[in-house]
Formats: sequence, structure tokens, C-alpha cells
Amino acid sequence: RPILLKGHERSITVVKFNFDGDLLFTASKDHVPSMWRSENGERIGTFNGHKGTIWDLDVCRFSKRVVTASADA
Repeated sequence: RPILLKGHERSITVVKFNFDGDLLFTASKDHVPSMWRSENGERIGTFNGHKGTIWDLDVCRFSKRVVTASADA
């Protein structure tokens, strides 16, 4: 079933599931990586600090760390 993610203000550039599949991680052109429940699309939290588009991200096996790649100047 499709999941509608509401919260990003600009285009999403990447979507990744964690290892267990219960969380989604997204990055976008709005500079704010986000974490969501994959069951219902509820946004759990955001990560701050970037000033440019985030082009990629990855999450560790146990969902304790997220790595992002951005166009920060």
C-alpha cells in the first residue's frame, strides 16, 4: 500500500528503509533529512545542520547513525 510522506517543502532526492524495514529515511532539496514510520508515514523526527540540497543518505544496521551527502557550500 502506498505511503504518503507529508513534511518536505521541496523535492525528495532519496528514500531508504532501515535494515528492519520499520523506518524510512528521506532527504530532499529542503536541506532537512527526516525519519518516518514506514507503517503509517508519520514523521518521527528531522536532522538539522545542512545548508544545501541533500543528495544521498544511508543508515547503519541498527538505525543509530545516519550519514548524509549534501551540496553545502
